[in-house]
Amino acid sequence: MTKVKKLGFTTKVLIGLVLGAILGMVLGPKASAIGFIGTVFLRLLRCCVVPLIFCNVVLAIAGMGDVKKLGRIGVKLIVIFLCTTIFAATAGLLTALVINPGHGFVMTEVSEVSEQTAPTLSSIILNFFGTNIIGSMAEGTMLHIISFAILSGIGIMFMKEEDQTKLIGGFGLISRYIMSFLRLVMKFTPIGVFCLMSNTIGTYGTDVLGSLGKFILTIYAGLIVHVLVVYGILYTVGTKKNFFTFWKDIAPVWTTSFSTCSSAATMPVSMRICEENLHLRKEVSDLTIPLGANMNMDGNGLWYGVVAIFVAEVIGMDMSISTMIVAILTGVLMTLGSPGIPGGIIVATTIFLQTMGMPIEFVALLAGIFSIMDMGITTVNCVGSVVVAAVVSASEEHRAQKAAKSSNS
Repeated sequence: MTKVKKLGFTTKVLIGLVLGAILGMVLGPKASAIGFIGTVFLRLLRCCVVPLIFCNVVLAIAGMGDVKKLGRIGVKLIVIFLCTTIFAATAGLLTALVINPGHGFVMTEVSEVSEQTAPTLSSIILNFFGTNIIGSMAEGTMLHIISFAILSGIGIMFMKEEDQTKLIGGFGLISRYIMSFLRLVMKFTPIGVFCLMSNTIGTYGTDVLGSLGKFILTIYAGLIVHVLVVYGILYTVGTKKNFFTFWKDIAPVWTTSFSTCSSAATMPVSMRICEENLHLRKEVSDLTIPLGANMNMDGNGLWYGVVAIFVAEVIGMDMSISTMIVAILTGVLMTLGSPGIPGGIIVATTIFLQTMGMPIEFVALLAGIFSIMDMGITTVNCVGSVVVAAVVSASEEHRAQKAAKSSNS
C-alpha cells in the first residue's frame, strides 16, 4: 500500500494562506469572527520579540570580540540598506510612470489632514536612544532596545574573560529558551495564517475593486519587480546561489509577514530561518534582522515613489527629472525618519507630500486603502532584511576562508 506523502510545513502554510483568502472572499466581513485566533497567534509571536532581539544582538556583538569587525559589518549593512532603498524608491517611481495610476482618477472631497514636522538628521539619530531601557522594552521601542543591546555587547568585549563567559552563557541560555518557545508557536502557523488572511480579505477585499485599484496594482507590480530584479541580482551575485531556492527556503518569512502585516512579529521567524534553513553566520543575521526591521524599509521607499507620481498625475503637475530625484531621496529619508508607531508610514507620507509641495489631503484618501497594500510592503521589508543578511554573511564567510588560507600558507 502506497503511503501518502506528508505535507511539509511550507505547503501547509501556503494552503492556509490560500484557503484563508478564499474564505474571506466568500464570507466577507463575517470572516472577522475567527480573526481573534489569528490575533492570538500574532501576539504569541510578538511576545518573543523583545527578549529574543535583545539577547541575540548582545550575543552577536559580544561574540565578534572585535570592535573593528563590528564596524566592518555595520558599514556593509548600512551601505546595502541605503542602496536597496534607493533602488526601491526608483522602482516604484518607474513602475508608476509605466502604469500611470493617477490618469483618469478624479479627486473627491476628503477629510482634512494636519501638517507634520519633517524629521531632521538630529531627530533621526536621537530616535536611536532612550532614557529608560525598561520602559523601552515594555513599550517595544525597537530602536532603543537595539542601540542599548549593541552598546551592551561592546561593553562585554572589555570585561574580564571570566565575566564575559558568564554573561554570554546567560544570554545564550535565554536565547535558546525563546527559540524553543518560538518553535512551539510556529507549529500553529498554518492556522494563524488562515485566520489572519480570512479576516484581512473579508474586511478589505472589496476595496481592491474600487477607484484606487490601479494604484494598488502599481504598488504590487513595483514590489514584485523589486524582489525579482533587485533582490534576485543582489542575492545571486552576493552569495553565488540560486535565488528561487532561497525564496523557497524562506517561505515562513514571507507567509508570516504577508498575513500578519507586522515586521516585529516576523523578526523571530526570520532569525530562526536564517539560523536553521539558511545556516548564516549567527553574528551577522542576529544583528541584520532587527536592524533591518528599523532601517531597511524598501517597501516603504517604493510606496513613496508611487505616491509621488500618482499625486502628480492627479493634480496635473509636471515631474521633471530633478523633481523625480528629489522624490526618491526624500522617500529614502522618510524610511529612516518614519515614526515608530502603527501607521507611521501614513504620518510620514504627510511629511513627504509637504516636502514635495503636493496637497496633503491625498493622505486621507490613501490611508483608507493602505491595509490591503501593507501586506506586500511589510513582506518586502522583511524579505529584504533576510537577503541582506545572506549577502553579508557570505561576504564574511569568504573573508574568513581567505584568512584561513593565508594563515596556512
